[in-house]
Amino acid sequence: MKIVCPKCNSNGTIPDHEIPESGRFISCPRCNEGFTITKPRAGNDGYLVDTCPSCSFSTFGDETFSICPKCGIAVKTFVDRQREEQRLKHNLQLLEKKVHNTETVPLPSEAITTPVADFIDNLHPVNLISFGAAAVAIFFLVVGLWGIIEYDSSSIQARLTEEGEEQISGLYVFLHYGLQHAVKLLYGIWAMAVTIQFMKRLKMGLRGMNVLISVSIALVPLMYIIGFINWVLAPIPHTISGYTIEILNIIFMSTLVGVPLYLLLRFLSERKITSVVKL
Repeated sequence: MKIVCPKCNSNGTIPDHEIPESGRFISCPRCNEGFTITKPRAGNDGYLVDTCPSCSFSTFGDETFSICPKCGIAVKTFVDRQREEQRLKHNLQLLEKKVHNTETVPLPSEAITTPVADFIDNLHPVNLISFGAAAVAIFFLVVGLWGIIEYDSSSIQARLTEEGEEQISGLYVFLHYGLQHAVKLLYGIWAMAVTIQFMKRLKMGLRGMNVLISVSIALVPLMYIIGFINWVLAPIPHTISGYTIEILNIIFMSTLVGVPLYLLLRFLSERKITSVVKL
């Protein structure tokens, strides 16, 4: 605190914590006048502290002060300034929140970009695989259904009997000409059912898609092998070059279809797919 000699008006300072509550008697170093000084009282006891809120200076005792003897800051001024800063900060936060809420209100122009956002969202691998599987399922459904509609067992049986000059059974006609259409139709129905479950990102759909692809990998060479057997059993001349071409055709088509399907089967086990599948 600042002290002034009552006789010669000399002034000086002395830390508040060095002044006891009962006061302190000192002598003026200039005129040797003796007088008693007392610790100043703050107008509000709430601003008498024993630790400075600014520099953390502490008296480590019962003595308190309203002006820090170390940094000289007034406690009341410091506290009031802190309160004002907190009030301004609070008002700024409210203003930012208000501006943020205003910016997030949907604008008419955002309606134009919504289809683009939806299209980008649909580019997820699960959706792409679903679209491809659905296209394949629809193809087999149409081809199988059309084949069954066009299938006429009587006319085929009559034609084959006339060409071979021997009676052809209806079972033979169905196994060689009608069964393939039924298989295609059933395969299309199965593929569409699995695709719908997979598109919904269900665990059952993921398992069904794995089985469907595995069956497809085995089905392609099986169909060509059956065709090769029918060709061998047909009453027509066969040559070594014909056998070679047929075998190479089986290998080529099995590789052409099987390799991409195998890679797709491996891809279904990656986290991009499994992380979005619902249990």
